[in-house]
Amino acid sequence: MLKRNFKVILILFIFPVLNYAQEIDSALINYNFINSSPQNAEVFVNDKRIGSTPLYFMWADSLLPKILKVKLKGYLEESETVTGNEVYSRNFLLKPDGGYLISNPVKEDKQTYFKEPRKVFPVVISSVVTAVSGVAAYYFKSKASENQKNYDIYGDPAELDKKRDNNLLGNLSIIALQAGFGALMYFLFLD
Repeated sequence: MLKRNFKVILILFIFPVLNYAQEIDSALINYNFINSSPQNAEVFVNDKRIGSTPLYFMWADSLLPKILKVKLKGYLEESETVTGNEVYSRNFLLKPDGGYLISNPVKEDKQTYFKEPRKVFPVVISSVVTAVSGVAAYYFKSKASENQKNYDIYGDPAELDKKRDNNLLGNLSIIALQAGFGALMYFLFLD
C-alpha cells in the first residue's frame, strides 16, 4: 500500500515539474517571422516552399546565405538574401503587377452601396417619432408604476384609475415606438 501511494505521489510531483520545464523551453525558442500585406503569400527559402504568410518558422539548416522569396499571384515577387542565422522578422508590402500601389484598399471606395440616395424627410420624421414615443412610453409606464405604489401605500382607488390610464398611454406609446422604428428601418434600408 505504501509503495502504491509513493508512486502516485511521485507521479503527481514529477509530471507538473516536467510540464513546467517544457513550457520554459518552448518559450526560449526564437522563431523567425514573415508577414506580408496582403497576406496568404507563399514563402520560399532557397526555392523550397515553407508556408504562407503570416508565418512563424525555424531555419531548416545553418547553410548561408539563404535566399528568401515571397510570392502572391497578381503581385510582384519580393526577395531578400539572409546572411546570418539571427532571428529574422520582416513584413513585406507587396506591389500589384499593374504598378500602382493601393495604400489602403478598404478606404479606396468610400461610396455607399444604395442604388438611390436616401430620402431625408421620411428618415428624420420616423426618427423623431421613434425617439419621442420611446420617451413617452418610459414616462407613462413610470407614472403607472408610481400610481400602483401610491395605491399600495394609501389605498386610494383613484390611483388605480390613473394607473390604468397611464398604462394605456404607455402601451400606445410603445406601439408608436414600434411603428416609428419599423418606418425608420424601411426608409433607411428598403425604400
